[in-house]
Amino acid sequence: MMSLSRRCTRTVICVIFLIQTVVFIVTMMPRQAAVQKVTTTVLELDTVAMTTAAPPDNDTLELFLADYEEQCERQFLPKRSNFVGSYGGGNRASLCPCIPDSLEGPLNISALHPLPIGEMELQQKELKPGGMWSPSSCQPRQRVAIIIPFRDREEHLMLLLNILHPMLQRQMLHYTIFVIEQSRPPVFNKAALMNTGYMEARNVADFDCYIFHDVDMLPENDRNFYTCSESPRHVGSHIDKWKYTVPYPGIFGGVTAFTKELFEHVNGFSNQFYGWGGEDDDMYSRIRAKNLTIVRFSKTVARYTMIKHKGDVGNPYNVKSGIAWKFRPKHYLIDGLNSLRYKLVEVELRPLYFWMLVALPPHPSYFKRSQRSIRVTSGTKPVLVLTSVERVSLAAAFLWYSLIGSLQ
Repeated sequence: MMSLSRRCTRTVICVIFLIQTVVFIVTMMPRQAAVQKVTTTVLELDTVAMTTAAPPDNDTLELFLADYEEQCERQFLPKRSNFVGSYGGGNRASLCPCIPDSLEGPLNISALHPLPIGEMELQQKELKPGGMWSPSSCQPRQRVAIIIPFRDREEHLMLLLNILHPMLQRQMLHYTIFVIEQSRPPVFNKAALMNTGYMEARNVADFDCYIFHDVDMLPENDRNFYTCSESPRHVGSHIDKWKYTVPYPGIFGGVTAFTKELFEHVNGFSNQFYGWGGEDDDMYSRIRAKNLTIVRFSKTVARYTMIKHKGDVGNPYNVKSGIAWKFRPKHYLIDGLNSLRYKLVEVELRPLYFWMLVALPPHPSYFKRSQRSIRVTSGTKPVLVLTSVERVSLAAAFLWYSLIGSLQ
């Protein structure tokens, strides 16, 4: 009798396990295919390309600067509407140099500390209200909007501004820094804030270049030019967190750059990624859907320090972020700039930046439940995020092995 009972129990467990295994495989197959499709893509890079050279050396730097200067002279010519001051005639001889002599190269990030805002304002007396600056000695080649999505990171913002303002001035750019702060809902939506920053910035001026900048990304070299080319550019490509390597080909976040035409061509960022994760991988898929090429500068200059910080209560991990790995060309046409909804709550032209307080639509209801999730990783790159069904499937597998062992 005991033997028959044991055999029945094992049979039931086997059936349950098989059912759960089938569910697990069916739910994982399309997502795993999407991951493989992304991770095996080989990027074709522009002439100013990513290099895997180890430490920076003079030969590599000289080659990069020569390539950049050639591209700059050929492509970076200001629109006639952006000629300013006495340079309105459009004389090419009056253009600012592509590689100004004022550049310093590597910056000592570890020695920097956030200055009190009053002290920084005194140091940047040449700024116009709203964090705008333009060189007075030559005609800048590009007019650049720096868009920083923001909430509750005042110290990080001050540290970043302490680096950006002097660096962009040494690069002799006509630039404005926009800080887009979220007032509500409680869960942060970085991508929607960047879309909002773009929509509002284009109403301020006819910018040639839009750079979307995380507040915790500190540039380590002022030869990492904050300009836009004919392809989307991964500006913040080599980070100390990843030992200054590109962890996987599809990574496209931190600091990115688009011309107006390119950003509208991909319909901006998705608005659906509340919380942490997903929006940068989704943008990579949007770029791929339009058959565009991503540009990365040499790691001799495109180096960043990522500020270490604790996880934000208002920026929980998004358990639905795995959808970003799915290639959805039709979805990109209806989710982005053309579906953006926001309310401009308040605007201030502060001495160091153009500040906007923004309200976004409510976050999805699943953020009201527990944010606990399981992440499956490969090396340093997140590969999959498991849903509830998939977690139950894995749990069933472990249960099966433990019960079979106990019945033997």
